[in-house]
Amino acid sequence: MPFIEDVVSHWKERMKGGLKKILPICVLSFFLSSAMAINAIDSANKALFYKAIGENQTDKSPSGAIDYAAKVDALSQVLLGAEYVGGSVGEGENGVYDKDPLIRFDVFDCTTYVETILAGAMSASTDEFKENLMRLRYKEGNVSFVSRNHFPSLDWLPNNQDKLVDITSSVAGGAVSMAKTIIDKTAWYQHIGDDVIHCDVASSSDCLTLLTRLQGEGDAFDPEPAFLSYIPLTDLFLGEAKRTNQALLDRIPSGSVINMVRPDWPIKQWIGTNMNVSHQGIAIRKNGTLFLRHASVVHKKVLDENFVDYFSGYSASSTLKGFNVQSLKH
Repeated sequence: MPFIEDVVSHWKERMKGGLKKILPICVLSFFLSSAMAINAIDSANKALFYKAIGENQTDKSPSGAIDYAAKVDALSQVLLGAEYVGGSVGEGENGVYDKDPLIRFDVFDCTTYVETILAGAMSASTDEFKENLMRLRYKEGNVSFVSRNHFPSLDWLPNNQDKLVDITSSVAGGAVSMAKTIIDKTAWYQHIGDDVIHCDVASSSDCLTLLTRLQGEGDAFDPEPAFLSYIPLTDLFLGEAKRTNQALLDRIPSGSVINMVRPDWPIKQWIGTNMNVSHQGIAIRKNGTLFLRHASVVHKKVLDENFVDYFSGYSASSTLKGFNVQSLKH
């Protein structure tokens, strides 16, 4: 798979001019942000997405409850083909540091795509959508750069366990592995560059002051251990012949969140800390076949990829060792 090599190579180049904006992940790709006007695609996608929220609120499962898998499928279909752009959202015009829009429907990175779909599935109406999205993206829904759920295994997943349930062990059908790392937010903040605040620090004392203030926000944090259970790829592809474990695949619910796990991912030299998760997507089952629906940094758009084909591209020497599975609470 070219993902990690391509992104790290890109990152090294970007380091020469200072690090860029950091949103949750896909992972490294959130440094690609640029200020872009909300356009006609955004408005059109927003209208279609809001329409889908209302239409699928009435879809019921045999038990009479909302069919969340069908709702996630319908909502995520609306945004298929949307452009991949890393770090395209921020805290809005009232944000202290990152004034990119709070919500966008024209471009996504992997995490903002997952957040948008989940927020839509959680919402009974468009009025609820923004509130649910903020609750997913920010700790306790407090909109600020500091409270944003930047790190999946330390922030995004633990802070959303009132909305999600980790079903990795049940999908595995037994024992799972555990990814472990230390997240050093202080060092991470020190690596943040001027693109977060969209100005040229070399020529603006005000911008330099603001950037220094942002970097100083990291002083409030101590290094913390982060843990995440995962299913090893060796359990998905069995033996030397790498036979696909169909029983395991069949236990992955359509509509669940898939987190790509790289235990203690050694990227500290570029961002100041190691991580456990590099990418996120949604499992979608179509005509009995499982797909990964995601905003792809490789393909530069939101698309479906055969689940088995996606993971079979990683060799035993890859830092990607498996995946974690989360289901939306009903």
